[in-house]
Amino acid sequence: MKKILLALTAVVLFAGSAVAGDKIVEVVNADEVFQKGYIQVIGESEAGQSRYRAKRAAEVVAQRRMLEIFQGLRLSGKTTVRDGMLSSERIRTTVDGTLRGAVPCGESFDRTEGYARVCLRLNLHGQDSVYSAFDEIILKEPKELKVREIPAFKPDNVQEVAAIPVPMIKEKTEVREEEKPAAVEEKTEIEEAQVQTTESASQKIQAAVATPVDGIIVDVRDFDFKPALVNRILTEKNEVLFDPSKVLNQVLIERGCGGYTTDLQKARALLETWGSKSPMVLKGKTVQNVTDAVVSVDDASTVFVYDQRYNLLAQARVVFVLK
Repeated sequence: MKKILLALTAVVLFAGSAVAGDKIVEVVNADEVFQKGYIQVIGESEAGQSRYRAKRAAEVVAQRRMLEIFQGLRLSGKTTVRDGMLSSERIRTTVDGTLRGAVPCGESFDRTEGYARVCLRLNLHGQDSVYSAFDEIILKEPKELKVREIPAFKPDNVQEVAAIPVPMIKEKTEVREEEKPAAVEEKTEIEEAQVQTTESASQKIQAAVATPVDGIIVDVRDFDFKPALVNRILTEKNEVLFDPSKVLNQVLIERGCGGYTTDLQKARALLETWGSKSPMVLKGKTVQNVTDAVVSVDDASTVFVYDQRYNLLAQARVVFVLK
């Protein structure tokens, strides 16, 4: 009976921070790490030790495992954290500091066998996270991460594209029934901004902006695209449409370069939690260096127009759909 109670106690302790009460499992696959937003490892000590010694030994194993997984994550392109540590003292120091932000996520001790198990989690986002440690390097010193320098995207004729009318949401104001003028007709909630449109402006973009867009889904399921600390959206002309430099500092810490999932509906649901109600789906044309998604110039021009109105890139309202 005592053994049964001890086993139950161990399960309860070790399930403390599991999602939906499930038993804690490791999160170590790179794609899964970026989708879930954290690395989670379990360290186990050798048997035949006191509770204190077993716990300390398990923590050391977990920390070693955490470093191993963290070093395997991509910084950008084909460069991993391990590569960055070998080439940059700044990155090596940042990694050492980042690992100190790992937090306990469960533990257990088997009194009969004398061994312990300890769970550690390292968050990618938020305070004391990977992005909070790397934000200055990502924003101010991208060369440290081996990010290729590429010019920013601008439509061929900026004035024409910028002149396309973008829908503007009119805020509701409550008016009592008796205050409404009898002869005034109800107005629609969506009105077009009063902007001049040139004859040669792209009709495709004009049609596309008929409905407000406040988020982007990039479908790269046809390609070998890999999540990284720095993911970008490029055009077919090799220009940058989206990268961390366009993201607000605090948003970068909270969201990184956007979200990752393997399903369009999950992508929409994730964007909705970020305040996006009407995302646009961009079909990837190809992938460069495994971490840069390439889209058409027409799609990029459309995003450019929406970004002028809704500031969606600064909010990192971007989700990549992986295969």
